[in-house]
Amino acid sequence: MTPVTFDDGVAGLGWDGHLLLLHGSELEWRSRLAMWVRRGLERDEKVIFAQAETVAPHRSVLALLAKQGVDVQAATAEGRLLVLPLAAVYHTGLGGQEERVERALSEGYRGVRLSGEASAALTVVPEHVYASLERSMDRLCRTHPVSTLCQYDRTTTAGARLDQATARHIGGIRESQLHTAEADGGLILAGEIDWFNELVLLSVLHAATSTAAINAVSETLRVDLRRVTFLSVGGCRALAVGTQQFRDRGGRVQLRAPQLVVERILRLYGLDALLHVEVVSQP
Repeated sequence: MTPVTFDDGVAGLGWDGHLLLLHGSELEWRSRLAMWVRRGLERDEKVIFAQAETVAPHRSVLALLAKQGVDVQAATAEGRLLVLPLAAVYHTGLGGQEERVERALSEGYRGVRLSGEASAALTVVPEHVYASLERSMDRLCRTHPVSTLCQYDRTTTAGARLDQATARHIGGIRESQLHTAEADGGLILAGEIDWFNELVLLSVLHAATSTAAINAVSETLRVDLRRVTFLSVGGCRALAVGTQQFRDRGGRVQLRAPQLVVERILRLYGLDALLHVEVVSQP
């Protein structure tokens, strides 16, 4: 199944902020990347990519964007679209990123977009440095008109690596069927949840229920399900298992306003009978 995808994301959750693009195919990667770039160019933002200097010209990000209909020749000539070597982006740390953002804003751009592939970044910096940079970029996205698209290949992002990636992007995951966002200290889910992405949801819930913010501010995790159009048994299992430790510590989970078909599945599976789980019907 494929949920309706708008230019602003599944169910309108958008393509701004600190995002994790978890792509499963080259077609999906190219189309989502082009969507993110077009949004930036249309909003008079500067778009910056980090790319290995060894990438063949026909495989470069500019060539791929051109195939998706982006006018890269005009955008690069005008300085609105810029490709930098990996070292120029990842070796400069947060200070270098902030300086780059401030410079673009002083030039009159309304915002800045930064993107790179995680696998490429890890060829020039170790994992812990990249993780620290991602956390810093998350703060930068919250305080400046900045959007960061961190590109991860699903085929190589599994197990502990998937857990780490989702933990750094809880409110900004963009997977082919499942998108996430944060609101009012809770979690918004949108799209379809089935066998293909139930492990992604499981990782998201583990991360969401272990964050200091939830434990310090509230003992209740509110999960907004209004935008979920399909939920499999595996998705129900992920909701139960992903919140188990949190509930065992006394935390409560509210599954809020699911569509009728999704609510039926939740109740049939027995989510509403679990300790500290409440299914709140639509008004």
